[in-house]
Amino acid sequence: MIRSGLKLEAIHGFRLSPDVKGRAMRETGWADGLRGIAAAFVVASHLTLCYARGLVPPCCGPDEATPRLFQRPVLRLVASGHSWVALFFILLGFVNSLKPLSMARAGQVDQALAKLAQSSFSRIFRLVLPAAVATVISWLVCNLGFYQISRSSDAFWLNVNTPEMSDSWTLAFKDLLTALQATWLFGHQNTYDQPQWAMVYLLQGSVMTISALSLTISMTPAWRCVVLFLLAIWSMNWSHIIGDPWAGICCFFGIILSEVSLTTIPSSLTQVSPVLTPVLGLIALVFMSFPGSYAESAAWSRGLKVFVIEKLGLEVGDAVDRFYGSIGGILLIFSVLISPHARWALSRKPLPWLGKVSFAIYLLHGLFMRTVFAWILHVGQSLVLTYQQTPEGAYYQEPRYPVPNSLRCAVATIVLIICTGAASYFWNLKLEPIFAKTTTQLEQCVRGNYPKMGATNGSILPLRKD
Repeated sequence: MIRSGLKLEAIHGFRLSPDVKGRAMRETGWADGLRGIAAAFVVASHLTLCYARGLVPPCCGPDEATPRLFQRPVLRLVASGHSWVALFFILLGFVNSLKPLSMARAGQVDQALAKLAQSSFSRIFRLVLPAAVATVISWLVCNLGFYQISRSSDAFWLNVNTPEMSDSWTLAFKDLLTALQATWLFGHQNTYDQPQWAMVYLLQGSVMTISALSLTISMTPAWRCVVLFLLAIWSMNWSHIIGDPWAGICCFFGIILSEVSLTTIPSSLTQVSPVLTPVLGLIALVFMSFPGSYAESAAWSRGLKVFVIEKLGLEVGDAVDRFYGSIGGILLIFSVLISPHARWALSRKPLPWLGKVSFAIYLLHGLFMRTVFAWILHVGQSLVLTYQQTPEGAYYQEPRYPVPNSLRCAVATIVLIICTGAASYFWNLKLEPIFAKTTTQLEQCVRGNYPKMGATNGSILPLRKD
């Protein structure tokens, strides 16, 4: 993607030149920027669960009559990791369908189908291989004893998501196999890397995207959008049954948004985007702010919950927070699609780089939170007996490292950001090429394109040159 023309000198205030606007509307680098922001906010939500759990409810703390600043809509997005994960699913459908849809619109349906067939295999291993390597690293770190401080922390996310060391290396290898398998089973959880709960749904979303495109690629764009819309509505029933995070709505609407981006609709709305984008964006961010728990404690979230249950027929157990996160994410991406200013802003450094390493950030941040972050958080502290509560409501005492003051939390957070960013950079630099090469070799193998073991023409023995 060409970004060299999108320079600061092309701006007068925040008014883009027509040339810059045109190029911003043609490029898709903004998707990387938005993905990078989503990854950063997922990490922020886990940090919130470590030392700022009071921000999880939308209102109000003990002896407080009004919500805190970061409990309010939009600002509380630092605690709404579920909504940012929804953006991953929407962008999955959006980005993975751009090329096939462009080819279909150019009349290259057969080539588009061939590309989808290739993607169906490569996508699986580009998810499985990195997730497996991240699990093995976390498993090794855990069984070498580097998670012990994290496991004894009173920081909620650390304590709940830090596994125990296995009793022996024999059991450790069994636990590793269980964790590798659990990543890809519905209703199970990888004990060594809790954020990998989403991997099976990302794989599900990839299969949904490829299947839907294969089904509709030969249709006209209008009929393709109609069918995709019906699939999105139908998928709500699947999500209700299997309890997925509304993957169908996200992925199918991601494809629809990709289709829209290839039309003249975004360009035709650029004139009204200075008004329409802020309005849609604000609505989207309010929806994405819907809390994962305690929705009844604030009037705005209580009203949204009542509406979706009474008017749309969702049930209490249908992950209302993820539903609003998904709808908000769809509206947010549409508001970006029609705005050259939003596209331009999301294409500015370092956001595209952050988007490139977003998958690595997602896989690695838990490792560094349970090691470096926890070590700095609790260095020099002694275990203190604290009261804990069982699911049945009974109280008991357990030795924990208390959550320290704000200054130490800030220092630990800064070190975490540096370590995760550096590790993600080297992950992309060193490991991603290996994953890509391995995937290509496996793809050739299953297609029967085995590497040739030598020359097929010419003499086996060397020839004389005299």
